[in-house]
Formats: sequence, structure tokens, C-alpha cells
Amino acid sequence: MAISGSRDDSTNWLCGKLSSEQPLRENLGFIVLDCLRTLPNSKIRNEHSEITHYTNFLDRIMRGLFNNPDKYIVQWPNTALNESKTRKFEGRTKQPDFTVSIICQLQTSATLFVGEVSPPSKKGDVYKNCNDLIRLGVFMKDILDSSVDKGADIKVLGFQCIDYKVDYYIMDLVKGIYIMLHVGQVSIPVSLKDMSSFVDDIELSLRIQDIFRESYENFYPKLCNPGSLTEKATFKKKHTLHT
Repeated sequence: MAISGSRDDSTNWLCGKLSSEQPLRENLGFIVLDCLRTLPNSKIRNEHSEITHYTNFLDRIMRGLFNNPDKYIVQWPNTALNESKTRKFEGRTKQPDFTVSIICQLQTSATLFVGEVSPPSKKGDVYKNCNDLIRLGVFMKDILDSSVDKGADIKVLGFQCIDYKVDYYIMDLVKGIYIMLHVGQVSIPVSLKDMSSFVDDIELSLRIQDIFRESYENFYPKLCNPGSLTEKATFKKKHTLHT
């Protein structure tokens, strides 16, 4: 009962702060509130499915960071990435677990962010996880190529989630070389006891959010009014490899 009261008190206090303090609203305050409301006090030991991993743990974080219903939308599509459809290979090689797409004329029209996920049950599957990382790089290249073709100069973001750890990556095209860099790792909270680690990682999460928003601001005008190609178009010569 004491724990329940503490949760309720914390939730009520944070609701009050969110209503009056804009910086808190802009710095993941609503994600923290959602975690306070929905996470168990201690980690549940049962092994869960990949779908549960998305819906119960990962989605609240990604949606809180990268979803704006009037500008860009988080999806768990399990369908082919539009930017990969130009490749002749079929099946799983074109299907990312996660995307964030720009909304233009009431349609999702371009992808900015892509992700691959392995639930705790697949944590030790080295082959799958290594292959997912390769696939992630291929998806990011396809997205980058598509943006270059539309005249946009952006940096593409991606993540790989294994168990409860999320590794963020960024890709850019520099003088004919596709450079994919590891930006950092954050922990996804699975209980209230894990919240301190998540809060410690907020600075990295906000940095990723800033990069994402900058790419959106650069890309969206090109979707509405395509212009001349950027210098990157002269470097885009490499075909995407089969995975």
C-alpha cells in the first residue's frame, strides 16, 4: 500500500509540474509520467514475446521521442520499406521492425528513422543480431539514397534494440563513402527501479531527437517542392548489397 501511495503521489506531482513547466514537457516529461503510471515496481520474470516487447516497453519511448501526429509518425510496419522497393530482392530483406515516416498530403511519404528489434529471448542469438545490424545499415543507406534523389541533405538515424538496450546509429554520405557511426546506448526501463538509468540517459535521447528534427526540417520542404540535387548526388554511385 505504501508503494502504491508513493506511485500515486509521484504521478500527481509530475502531472502538476507538466501543466505549468514547458521545459519539462519538452524534455521527456510525458514519457517519465507514462512510465510511472504503467511500469511495475519490479521486473516481471516471465519471458515475453516480440510484440509485447514493442507494445509494453519500447513503443512508449520511441513514440514519446519521435512521434508528432501532424508531422511524422512512428510505425511498427512489418512491411517492405518504400525506399528499399527499388532493389530486386524480396521478402524479409526489405522489412524493418520500426520506422518513422514524414506525413505529407495526409500520406506517409518518406522515412527518416528505421529500427531493428530483438526481444530478451533472442539476446543470445548472435547470428540474428549481427544480421539485423547489417540489415539496419542497408535500410539506412536506402533511405539516404532516396533523400539524395529528392534533393535533401539529411542524416539518417537508426537503432538496434537487443533485450532492453537500444544502440543508436547515424549515417551520412561523405565524398562517396557511406559512413555509419554508433552514437550511443540507452536502457529501456522495464520497472520503476530502472527509471534512474533511463533518466541518466535523457541527454543522449534528446540529442538524437534534435538530429531527427533537423533532418525533418531539411527533408519536408523537398517533398512539397522538389528542387535541385545537392552535392551528395554526385557521390551516390554504390548499389545496395543483398542481405
